[in-house]
Amino acid sequence: MPAPFSPETREATLAALPATALDLLVIGGGITGAGVARDAALRGLRVALVERLDWAAGTSSRSSKLIHGGVRYLEQGDVGLVREAATERAVLRRLAPHLALPVRLVMPTYGRAAHAKLGLGLWTFERIATVAPEERHTMWSREEALAREPTLDGTRLHGAATFVEYLTCDARLVLETVLGAHAAGALCVSHVEATEIAGGEVALRDTLTGRALHARSGVVVNAAGPWVDEVRRRAGALAGVPLHLTRGIHLVVPHGRLPVRHIVVMQARDRRSVFAVPRGEVTYLGTTDTDHGPPTDHPAVPGEDADYLLDAANRTFAGPPLARADVVAAWAGLRPLLHEEGKRPSEISRKDEIMVSDTGLVSIAGGKLTTHRRMAERVVDLVVERLGRAAGACRTASVPLPNGGLAPDDLPRLAERVRARLPQLAAGGAERLVALHGAGAERILARAEASPATGEVLPGGILRAEIAHALDEEMALTLEDLLERRTRLLLFDPRQGLACAAAVAEIAAARLGWDAARTGAELEGYRALAASLRRFA
Repeated sequence: MPAPFSPETREATLAALPATALDLLVIGGGITGAGVARDAALRGLRVALVERLDWAAGTSSRSSKLIHGGVRYLEQGDVGLVREAATERAVLRRLAPHLALPVRLVMPTYGRAAHAKLGLGLWTFERIATVAPEERHTMWSREEALAREPTLDGTRLHGAATFVEYLTCDARLVLETVLGAHAAGALCVSHVEATEIAGGEVALRDTLTGRALHARSGVVVNAAGPWVDEVRRRAGALAGVPLHLTRGIHLVVPHGRLPVRHIVVMQARDRRSVFAVPRGEVTYLGTTDTDHGPPTDHPAVPGEDADYLLDAANRTFAGPPLARADVVAAWAGLRPLLHEEGKRPSEISRKDEIMVSDTGLVSIAGGKLTTHRRMAERVVDLVVERLGRAAGACRTASVPLPNGGLAPDDLPRLAERVRARLPQLAAGGAERLVALHGAGAERILARAEASPATGEVLPGGILRAEIAHALDEEMALTLEDLLERRTRLLLFDPRQGLACAAAVAEIAAARLGWDAARTGAELEGYRALAASLRRFA
């Protein structure tokens, strides 16, 4: 059994890093870096993974939370990408079914020709992607569409197509992947920045304490997402194609304001497809694709980007028009694409590309959440080649993620056990716990039953036991780590987790040894972050 992913394990990892002769050091704890570290560790390499902030603190926690099967790539004529996306979606469903939940997506059609064309396209996709019969599309008439999704505006509506996509929690998917790397023997540590890179010599800094340390590795992989160019600069390896950052924003509104029953595809005025996604007490809208300047940790949401999504919603749904005042939170993620001269943001390729500098730094950019495992496999194949040593075959398609290992049919049964034993949870609370934690929900259940205190439900519907679990087993080290990425309250609680922030900070302070000043600073910082998500630039 691996050591718990705890503050104590973090300290032990920091002590071990300088003394370990690494085969591979990965910089960047998003889905790409986590995937590379897990793959390499499972092949038997000596691996370390460092992340400047928290796991998934950048782009990887700011997606549309969908594991796409590849329908949209068929329109681009990329059959290979359709097959890869469909295959990888099935792999994730097998390895961690709680992080790949099948949900029905509804695509309205406007006109008989468009309706027929969409039906033919979906039929073609299902044959290429080998879609299971129960997940294949159906076509609805106008009457069926309005009966099944009554939020739709019927004025121009001809009908709709419905097919299955998979919903995920992107931040939890990254964390599970990091936990998988840790279980396979990788040294994984967050809140550690790579400040200087000279070949395989890397200077590091603990951003929580300021402590300096170093690591030595045969190969260094730069998986820093939007900060890939900054890491290349620090390594003296900026030659080559630069990044082109594009911004994708999402808006969160109360579900009562847009009570969709399904994920609905909306068509914006420029004919781009965007989504309305129901998630508990909220519905979120996204995404956009516009140019962005230098990377920032919390990119602002421009008002014109928000208006673009609100307009798409108001063109699609009946009822009072949505306005900026309805938005309870918004987030922006940055796509680290490779620059292509003369192309608009939506025209730039999303394919991943591996770049090797004269200094030996291996950088990876582009790619998609859905296909991250294959992208990581290609990177590790190259690393093994550069190391010139034997290594095992890639095993990431067969080894379940740490809280996976369940059959899809096990999830509702697990939720039923949680609901029966924790009746204090609100409606949907057991399902939320299982969707976030999979088999790990059993350990949280045991904590919650251990005492009345740990079984207490805090405002926002989370258990004290969830916070204790995140602190002891998920390397949560700040209030933002806990409320944004472990519980997702910042985005999906209409109150942004503010009602329970003080209680959560108190629990964290007791576990992490914060004094009153540090606890106050954590609360102040979190409240400022929450407020920033309600403002437009």
